[in-house]
Amino acid sequence: MAIIKKEDENKIMNKLNLTKEESLNMLNLRKEKINLLCLEKKPLNNLISRVGVVFDFSWSMDDLYKNGTVQSVLERLFPLALQFDDNGEMEAWIFDNNFYRLPSITMENFYNYVKDNILHKYMMGGTEYSPVLKDIYKKYMLEDPEKLPNYIIFITDGENQDRGETTRVITKMSKYPIFIQFVGIGNCSFNYLKCLDEMKGRYVDNANFFEVNDINDINDDELYNKLLSEYPVWLEYKEVKKMIQNQKQKKNKDIFKRKRYLENGEVVMEIIDTIFDILDIFS
Repeated sequence: MAIIKKEDENKIMNKLNLTKEESLNMLNLRKEKINLLCLEKKPLNNLISRVGVVFDFSWSMDDLYKNGTVQSVLERLFPLALQFDDNGEMEAWIFDNNFYRLPSITMENFYNYVKDNILHKYMMGGTEYSPVLKDIYKKYMLEDPEKLPNYIIFITDGENQDRGETTRVITKMSKYPIFIQFVGIGNCSFNYLKCLDEMKGRYVDNANFFEVNDINDINDDELYNKLLSEYPVWLEYKEVKKMIQNQKQKKNKDIFKRKRYLENGEVVMEIIDTIFDILDIFS
């Protein structure tokens, strides 16, 4: 649970809630930092990758949403999408016991994104990782598949209540080109996430975890080094390269309208493949 002491609140508020001009200046500085870091890591050179972010929306995160911490973190993460993403956008989710898929974060809406798209729009709940992980798979592998790697930054401040199901889903997802970077914030023990490296049965190691007690105290250089520590290693796995190459791209948003494929059975096979993909991750 992320607990903020009253005496620290004013100090935090002074670092957060920047003006739009200040946010844009910081965005440009952070883009330069990330670009320099990528030059040091060969797999990240000229990388095109989709980037998504997932924010915990459980009750214990309430103060971090209200005081501007979540907005600040979002503004620190968004430059990663500008560096890597194929369309310069960052897909976004929040989760509690359920999940909510949000509008993509863009240059047009990143400032005040939390206020405009999250606060006072949803009810907070508990902490379950698996529902949102399933939707991430659905988004990138079924709805909008591309021959690209997918990098997910998953921010949470507490233990999950669905450990068995989360393990099952992460294991299933290891066969697809999705890398999950878990980030624990606050003083929770994070016993489940600390055991990720020991998770058996995965096709490849598809997740990493690090924790920071107060994310407002970690500087950008350290944060980006941690965020981009394991992702380039994963990109170099031969299994991952094969996954990306074999990823099927959607021929049409509505495959049932592609009647000209009926003669050779491609539509039927695509439907069958999609059904097996859904069953694989959701059952």
